[in-house]
Amino acid sequence: MTFGDRLVRHRRNAGFSQEELSERSGVSVRAISDMERGRARSPQRRTTEALLDALDLGERDRAELRRLARTGGVALTSPVRSLPMYVADLVGRDAELDAIAGKPHGLVVVHGAAGTGKTSLAVRAAHLLEGRFPDGQLLVDLEGSRRPLQRLLRDLGVPAEHVPEDVNGQTRLYRSLVANKRLLLVLDGARTEEEVRTLGADPGCLTIVTSRHRLAGLAGATWIRLGGLAEPFALDLLASIVGAERVEADREAARTLVRLCGESPLALRIAGNRLASRPRWPLCHLVEQIEERRLAALTAGDLDVRGAFEVSLAHLPETARLVFRRLGLLVGTHVTPDLAAELAGVTAAEAGQALEELTDVSLLDPDEHGYAMHGLVRTFANGLIDATDDDAHRRMLSWLLESTVAAGVLFGQTGDARRVRPRGRAFADVAAARRWLDEHRDLLPEIVDRAQARGLHDDVARAVIALSHYAAIEPGLLWERVYRAALASAHEPWQEIVVLAQLGWVLFDVAGRSGPALEVLTRAARLAEESGETGHLGWVWLVASAAHSGLGQFDEAERVCLKAIASMREPGDEHYARSVLGVLWRLMGRPIAAVTAHEEVAEEQRAYARGIYDLSALGRTLGWLGLALMDADRADEAVVVLTEAEDVYRRAHMRSWLARTLLHRALAHRAAGCLDASDDDLARALEGFRAIGDGLGEIEILRALADNAVSRGDHDAAQRHLRDSLAVCERWDTDATREIATEVREHLSAV
Repeated sequence: MTFGDRLVRHRRNAGFSQEELSERSGVSVRAISDMERGRARSPQRRTTEALLDALDLGERDRAELRRLARTGGVALTSPVRSLPMYVADLVGRDAELDAIAGKPHGLVVVHGAAGTGKTSLAVRAAHLLEGRFPDGQLLVDLEGSRRPLQRLLRDLGVPAEHVPEDVNGQTRLYRSLVANKRLLLVLDGARTEEEVRTLGADPGCLTIVTSRHRLAGLAGATWIRLGGLAEPFALDLLASIVGAERVEADREAARTLVRLCGESPLALRIAGNRLASRPRWPLCHLVEQIEERRLAALTAGDLDVRGAFEVSLAHLPETARLVFRRLGLLVGTHVTPDLAAELAGVTAAEAGQALEELTDVSLLDPDEHGYAMHGLVRTFANGLIDATDDDAHRRMLSWLLESTVAAGVLFGQTGDARRVRPRGRAFADVAAARRWLDEHRDLLPEIVDRAQARGLHDDVARAVIALSHYAAIEPGLLWERVYRAALASAHEPWQEIVVLAQLGWVLFDVAGRSGPALEVLTRAARLAEESGETGHLGWVWLVASAAHSGLGQFDEAERVCLKAIASMREPGDEHYARSVLGVLWRLMGRPIAAVTAHEEVAEEQRAYARGIYDLSALGRTLGWLGLALMDADRADEAVVVLTEAEDVYRRAHMRSWLARTLLHRALAHRAAGCLDASDDDLARALEGFRAIGDGLGEIEILRALADNAVSRGDHDAAQRHLRDSLAVCERWDTDATREIATEVREHLSAV
């Protein structure tokens, strides 16, 4: 029974013609005729009330006509269901399912990048919660439906002829049908908050929204962000499609495939489907295809990774699309508004807005220092780059190298390295500079290679020279690659001398290769004398003296070190060189002279050690003093001095040297007969070396723990520590670790 049917009955019972009812109610004859014939099924409230008054109906009849006016005579037949089948192999989303299940009603927004499985999660949750919503579960595909309200009304059982033609009428009918019902509604692929406000079910229902956008303007929502799958779950998904036996047969290829797919469920499903349809393909065959063709290889039927990303990008403003394309040039995966501005040639404010818009559609992930771009999204951006973006590439590389200069000089400079000064780029303080360098340190080899390929040689040389003290504070094997590459960019003699000196330092002090270090340093000294560029010669000789000592050439080391001291032009540089002389005297079996030298230098350094460079110099002097005190059989005093060194390195935030100091204090504790304290320091030092990725330091600690175990008579523990150190040697696999591995194998056979 419709509103029109009831209206005809009540009019006739009252004995009125349409004209008479019109005269009494003020409603036009045309309108009354349309209502009675069903052309207008849901009259406005004031029209309804005017007709009720004119007909002089009782409360029961009034209530019925009001209800029919709201619904057009349509009643919800429960339960209603329009959910698709759920994905049976959904993995790695238990926490998200629990979060949705913990929401008894209201609004949940599941947002994330294309291909992360938002729809699969929402549908699975809706099926799992079926029992809590007895009036039905509905899904509306907002991306594939131009008239979602009409689709919803049809799913709710409204005949096509009863669906109002205008949106307002459809909205009123929809609201009246779901009022006081217990429904679960999935709005799949929402683009705007307004869509959700229009279509969302009543507060007593549960509405699950999926979107590439965060839809932050929705009040009272619970937001769940979907990212890529963790590796174990990604492997599980792959195995569920191609078979566990196939994955286990070549697990390394499976892990590579997962990495190439960016842990994206969509990409993994495409890869799995391709493999499942080609049972004779080994996993490594698809890996090779993806490595060669990337996104073009990740297509299967109507599933397409590139298309999913294109949808996310298509509706963004022009500036956001430009910024995204230029992010394909990015070195690494991290971007800030300043860097994005350089890439796109826009202001930092415009770049920041663009990055936020890209984040809103889940193409970027915000973090504490900017934005991250991961996996296949970066591959997609890289595929958009063309020849017109080359100038942007050069701007980015210049900006990165100039930022390196600005950050590096804040750590102090020595000799001719002082000739490098920033050009318009600045950091607020050393802490900010350090954060920047820590974030970009591992990217420096790639930055240098790319910049050299584009002829930015002066920028490369300046940046690498400016890093000299930061490299000493954060030593690592990557510096050899950086300094060797930079030699090709050092076009002026003084630049080449400084870079050679730094390369000599890393070969001796980090890689433990005194012979190659001395060859490099001899070349630097010869170039300085030939060119007359002697401003860095004192530092060349100082590192050369250390390399001589590493070869056991102590008399020559002392002679060269004295030359270095005489050549130093700054008091702080001279103090450091005098402390190195003390190291040589200790190695030459003169610990008392070494102690005296270090104590004198430390006393002078304490008076002015405030900045990070001066603190680092004081810390090293104290460390060397501790070693000299141990050689002088004064282990208790060594512990005290090394504890001061620990405090200095903590103030300077020098993690590598702090770990090294803990190792030395552990040796002092052992010499003093305190093995428990020694083990404690070694455990902390091991944690420190592992945190900074210092393989040689990790190996040294494990061997020291083995020595402590031998001192206790615990040979099983000693063998365990030696085997662990051997595993680290094999993992790093360098010339230095191969030499150490030979020694460790000899020790293992002897323990």
